[in-house]
Amino acid sequence: MSPPPPVGKTAPPVAAGTTAPFRFGELTIGSMRRGMQIGRYVWGIDCAPPYDDVYWTSGVNMRRGSTFDERFAEVMTAAGFDVVGRPGGPDNPDGNRSRARFTVQGDLRDVQLELCHRTNWLTGSSKGSSGTGSVKVEWTVYDARGDGLVHRIVTTGATAQERGVPQGETLLVEEAFAAAVEALAADAGFRALLSGGALPSPAARPSTVFPVAAPAGSGPTPLTPHPAPDAAPSAPVAAPAQAALRRLLLRGGAGSGRITPARIPVGRSHGLVIGEMDVAGEVQAVLLAPLSGSDPTVTVRPARGVELTGWVVGRDAASGFALVRVPARLPALSLRTATLRVSEPVRAVIGGRGKEIAGIVGGLPADEARGGTLIQADLGSADLFTAVTEAGDPLLDGSGALAGVAPAAGRSPVMPAGLVEFLALGPLLDRLGADPVAAVQPPAPSKPGKSRRNSPPDPLWEDEMPDGELLDGDIAPPT
Repeated sequence: MSPPPPVGKTAPPVAAGTTAPFRFGELTIGSMRRGMQIGRYVWGIDCAPPYDDVYWTSGVNMRRGSTFDERFAEVMTAAGFDVVGRPGGPDNPDGNRSRARFTVQGDLRDVQLELCHRTNWLTGSSKGSSGTGSVKVEWTVYDARGDGLVHRIVTTGATAQERGVPQGETLLVEEAFAAAVEALAADAGFRALLSGGALPSPAARPSTVFPVAAPAGSGPTPLTPHPAPDAAPSAPVAAPAQAALRRLLLRGGAGSGRITPARIPVGRSHGLVIGEMDVAGEVQAVLLAPLSGSDPTVTVRPARGVELTGWVVGRDAASGFALVRVPARLPALSLRTATLRVSEPVRAVIGGRGKEIAGIVGGLPADEARGGTLIQADLGSADLFTAVTEAGDPLLDGSGALAGVAPAAGRSPVMPAGLVEFLALGPLLDRLGADPVAAVQPPAPSKPGKSRRNSPPDPLWEDEMPDGELLDGDIAPPT
């Protein structure tokens, strides 16, 4: 048999809490072709026949009962990284994936095994298999906020098993995979990316962004521009400036406050069209939707029988909301990013049924858990008992502009009875990395009998002033 492979040097672990959280997507085996030789059973004094070659079939036996996810989380956690959803961790393995900043995907490229049949020479019973094994894995790191592929590297891992164990070939593949994970954890580019820094610049600029074939251990393939090799390292204060350049310039809509055309199914929930943006000279709509997980794309259905692919361009893990870009022009709502006032009239559309419930602002407390301002709306006790808010339900101000959305989480335990909570739109868009810009609107026509020069247009809600007794010069209360 071949000599045991050398044991790689384990990199020192990173300091806890200094890297961004990430999750392991999966280990795909699509690159492995059925019928390719992946190893052989060798002859030896302690190795019993048959001495056959080993071929790749479908990978079903390797998938059944495999522990690749557990080994990935175990190795990365030992290296000091924050793995979202790992068994025994603070997250639910089946949920809370929205906390992940990156997604790591593995693609199994090659498997090489040298196996030995171990038998009991007295009884002839099988003692399993031993031997050596190595794997090659191509890693791709995706940005969960929708920026696509940000890092790629190919690593190899090798291991040896001296004693015969049942399903020894599967054990060798899993142990070699864990060694490949250790090589990924020790990669300088991966560590720099998870630590919030830039990828290390290569000695020479590559001629293409994606090479045709990357040899094992060739290092990362950077996907972002790099400075010149002799350039001085940038100061830490440059990071906020770079983040500011990546903010989304959102052109707000001039809607009439109608929710039905602006409420679009997004994935398993609904989103609100809040504006548009320019992408390579093309105007595309932007939706605000409650989305869980970290997938960069989501299905959007703007009309019956029409399905479009939406790209997540901003995600806020605290609130569970995301900004989705759709290659279509959709009617958008006007936005109210300014702070509301207590006792200001508002309207809520509960459950997407189109029925508006009038109310007033009862309070504006700070919400530390979601990192923004909370709007406590008094919608009246009669409608409150029969209506339950869903995540993303809109809250409109008196002019019909979107001022807040219902949170994805349940009701806050500190919420006073009789009030309904909404997330203020302005702080939420700021955390999502969007800077709203008012749409250019034609000047409002003057009212008959109220011709005034050089005066701002009257608020829209004055045209719909209800009949009734006025309170302190304001409109009539909704109750």
